[in-house]
Amino acid sequence: MSDGGDSVSSDDCIDDCLEACCCDCFWDDICFRIVCALVIVAVLATVVTLLVIAFVPRPFGVSVEDAALARLALADKNATATALAYNISIAVGVHNENWIMRAKHTARLDADLLFARARFARVGLATAGAVVRPRRREVYHATAAADSASVALGSSGMADFLKQSEAGKFQLEVKLVGEVMYRPHHKKHRLDAICRLELALSTATSPALFKKVKCDVQ
Repeated sequence: MSDGGDSVSSDDCIDDCLEACCCDCFWDDICFRIVCALVIVAVLATVVTLLVIAFVPRPFGVSVEDAALARLALADKNATATALAYNISIAVGVHNENWIMRAKHTARLDADLLFARARFARVGLATAGAVVRPRRREVYHATAAADSASVALGSSGMADFLKQSEAGKFQLEVKLVGEVMYRPHHKKHRLDAICRLELALSTATSPALFKKVKCDVQ
């Protein structure tokens, strides 16, 4: 209340301030144009972001969904050259993480099986021409077995093999090698991934437990 004058409520003051702000800013022509420009920029940025997400290819996600090692041993302990006897099955999941673009294998998708970085087997997972639809996962199954397959382990690799054989668990790698095209693009992209596994020997009566492994896409 002012001295000898009319009282002015706080609500009146707030109303006067809001009216002044509206008159000076929101309904002012310059301020209106600035607000419109900001809205347009925000809309364009959103559209560009969505287009990038939709049409800029994103690499596959790769994982080993399941794996079982029924056999892995030296084929002949007395041989001068190293050879392995093995029986292994794997299920590899390939996930197309793109929203709109389907992915097409332009070459066969192979999986190399490695011990101590030495390849002892190669299996085919998908044929050229196979398609993975957007936001979908395809799981490819393969089995590799041999009674005697030559492998260049070297002295260090042989020592690791004997040590892991005694422990009953083997550290293996699955290396994926392939090539894909994301339509409607025509550029081909290499598909390289490394999956690191630790597998115990598994039998029909005593299957070893396996936990899904996420692979490193190169």
